[in-house]
Amino acid sequence: MAIEIERKFLITEMKDLELPKGLEIDQGYLNEAGAMTVRVRTKGTKGYLTIKSPVKSDDSRGSGDAILRHEFEYEIPFGDAKALLELALARLHKTRYLLPGGIELDIFHGNHEGLILAEYESEDGAQPEPVEGLTWVEVTSDPRYSNSWMARNGIPKPALQK
Repeated sequence: MAIEIERKFLITEMKDLELPKGLEIDQGYLNEAGAMTVRVRTKGTKGYLTIKSPVKSDDSRGSGDAILRHEFEYEIPFGDAKALLELALARLHKTRYLLPGGIELDIFHGNHEGLILAEYESEDGAQPEPVEGLTWVEVTSDPRYSNSWMARNGIPKPALQK
């Protein structure tokens, strides 16, 4: 059983950052909002089915403020993923860029245009090293920045207000 330990950051400014080639992601949620999330996703030309659920509070990992979740992810046929996306209750689209230090930068499109988030996974919930050209504020503890919440409700307010 895999445990995901993740921190999230709202990007408030991006200057002179040279982005590597990105990967287009289309993802949808197959269940109603709740503790367990069932997600289908296409990443480029591959399809995935993912189930996430909270970790019990007695888990001994030193995670600080990081999000701890059980994560089960399975590659599925691309055609099946596309068909499941059509059944999704909520969807979002983004381009993901892998930055040095293991940071995933997500630039959202469509209904979430203008939103940029960074995610960082680690074994112990540590903070990532700063990235030159990015200014961010941590939003790990704000559930409105989960992809499933945003797919259903849009961009959290006041995320884009400066």
